[in-house]
Amino acid sequence: MDKKTILFVDDNKAMRYILKEFLAMSGYSTIICEDGKHAIPHINSADMLITDLNMPGGISGVELTKIAKRKKPGMPVIIMTGAPTDIPANHVANEIIEKPFDVKRLRKVISDLLRR
Repeated sequence: MDKKTILFVDDNKAMRYILKEFLAMSGYSTIICEDGKHAIPHINSADMLITDLNMPGGISGVELTKIAKRKKPGMPVIIMTGAPTDIPANHVANEIIEKPFDVKRLRKVISDLLRR
């Protein structure tokens, strides 16, 4: 079984570090970006996208999710947010994870989505 690559996008440096370590310990390769603009060129290299909802730079997590789904249909996407009420009904993410999150739940959601 090939090692899966997860593209993780968050403007918070501490969150990027924590998730990078968590994903590595969970057996995944990672591509880490601080905003949607820097993430777009990496979409085709990833098996999954995990993105923060609210980020500076003009591309929100919802917009990045829509771009990813257009570029790579079928790519599983998780949106993470501390403000779940900000998520529009027309989002195309497979899962919403509320911050702070339970790492066991996140691990299971990632595993389940990558098995589909």
